[in-house]
Amino acid sequence: MGEVSIFDRADSPRLIAHRGYTPVAPENSLPAFETAAKLGMWAVETDVHITRDGVLVCCHNADTGAGFDAALLIADCTFAELRKLRIIRGNGADKLPAESLRLPAFREYLDICRKYGTVPFVESKTADINRVLAELKEMDMLECAVLSSIEFEHLEVCRYLNRKIFIHHIFSTPEQMLRIAELGNGGCSWNYPEPAAAPLKLIDETHQRGVRVCLRAADTCEHLRLMLALKLDYIPTNLLTPEAARQVGSPSARDMPSGGEKGIVISEKIS
Repeated sequence: MGEVSIFDRADSPRLIAHRGYTPVAPENSLPAFETAAKLGMWAVETDVHITRDGVLVCCHNADTGAGFDAALLIADCTFAELRKLRIIRGNGADKLPAESLRLPAFREYLDICRKYGTVPFVESKTADINRVLAELKEMDMLECAVLSSIEFEHLEVCRYLNRKIFIHHIFSTPEQMLRIAELGNGGCSWNYPEPAAAPLKLIDETHQRGVRVCLRAADTCEHLRLMLALKLDYIPTNLLTPEAARQVGSPSARDMPSGGEKGIVISEKIS
């Protein structure tokens, strides 16, 4: 498995703050990003869209209706128009300074990641992958970031444009996992909400193909313990911190999920 700098760090486990650290601040907000980075998370995840005038911004949905004080379609608005909005929903939205709750520019998010040495885990929700890569390059962060997408075509384009950045596919099929192996320097997530149901054979063969792997978010110590027993490469979370993870300790044989023998054997499924 080819090593890149983001996996050379001593973080154990490698926790990913999903949309920032949301117990104390709204998702995809500057305070959520900074809190996650200060806590020592291995990576901070965000979602990236592009405005009408070509500015990359951090927001989960294609519009601002879910969290902001107005519902606007990001692709139809200028950055200046969107910056007038404020986040009004989510933990801490009623207590944090209004200026900190503006729509974050992608560059502001990257500034936080670089300041604290945190891996940017970027889910691209724009087809303009070249623009995302260009901004990472401008910040000299191509080799310390992850480009993630649920749209497999985005990863194909990314790998065509750049051979170095680590790519991650969300909720892969066995066929897509094999394609990630061909593209190289990549990982995937298997869609198992309960880690005890994740087939050991599937995890093992994913690793054997040179592909790194995670599951859905670990939001309890029990789920984290099971994921550590599965030897996952990184672990998304909405709630846990590195300090909480240290309290979990190293997994033992009794922590190993019991459903492993029921899994897909990829080499048999795809011939």
